Amino acid sequence: MKIQASVSRRSIFGFTLVEAMVAIGAAAFMLTALYSGLTFGFATVKLSREDLRATQILLQRLETLRLTDFSSIQTGTFIDYFDPTGATNGSSGTTYTITITTNAPTSSDMPVQPVYYMNQMRKVTVTATWTNANQLRTRTLQTYACSKGIESYVYNHK
Repeated sequence: MKIQASVSRRSIFGFTLVEAMVAIGAAAFMLTALYSGLTFGFATVKLSREDLRATQILLQRLETLRLTDFSSIQTGTFIDYFDPTGATNGSSGTTYTITITTNAPTSSDMPVQPVYYMNQMRKVTVTATWTNANQLRTRTLQTYACSKGIESYVYNHK
């Protein structure tokens, strides 16, 4: 019994030009999608880290205000950095502009009326602004300070 192996002409020559071009096109599309996905992912992580740092800076300022004497609470603007330790050698990262505004609270700020101690209170708003990807980003926190607040207990407690 004789077995003949049939070898097609196609398997001898390998891939055709059309098949090679389709493979190269598919690979180019996949690499472009991979690069775009990585770029988007890193940009999202960077924005999330900057947002978290802005929130930390705002909380730090508000906690400082909690222990500040009521008469010393003032409006002001400050500069803070993503990495404050790198400010001396230029590797501090994102620069945050922190703005503190103090106003007397309005009657619309108070849920229950009448509020007889509103003249002894201040509405404190702390805002952080920074630039990410040529877009201005902003985070804001608000609190109230009272002339009979925690600072008098901490510093004058007997």
